[in-house]
Amino acid sequence: MKKAFRLIGSDYIRCAIFFVIAFYAVTADPSGRFHLHWTLINLYLTSAYLFGHPLLMCLLPRLAHNPFQMISVASRALNDATGQHQTITQIYHNAVNPVSSRDMLLSQNEYRDDMMSISVSFVIHGCLLLLSWPLIGLVLLGRGGKVLIHRLMIRFTR
Repeated sequence: MKKAFRLIGSDYIRCAIFFVIAFYAVTADPSGRFHLHWTLINLYLTSAYLFGHPLLMCLLPRLAHNPFQMISVASRALNDATGQHQTITQIYHNAVNPVSSRDMLLSQNEYRDDMMSISVSFVIHGCLLLLSWPLIGLVLLGRGGKVLIHRLMIRFTR
């Protein structure tokens, strides 16, 4: 039960910023003032955020993980140049080099790669939030079709 609450809570946290931005963009006046008045779009966004996205993540848990791991060309080049195993002289040279060492450059590039992965994950989950109800319908339709075909196959093979 604790794991289920943690998973649902992480789904809410993942989409919270996107939901707030989209809800404000739909609700605010052109002057920028926020006046809450419910429309069909607001109701759809709210229901997708509160119920649709967590339900979609329960139905398709593999969507919760980011399929795109960003690795920049600079990170690959530095990994290839330094390799996994460095000699003691290379480690010493990288530590005392007055210019940016390869290790520092590699850590900076990996930090940028991680930030790009987080940004891509934010966009993906924002799109999943907007498309959650149609995707849930497709998933349930596909699973219902499989069950129907399975039952028909059992009936006709008897």
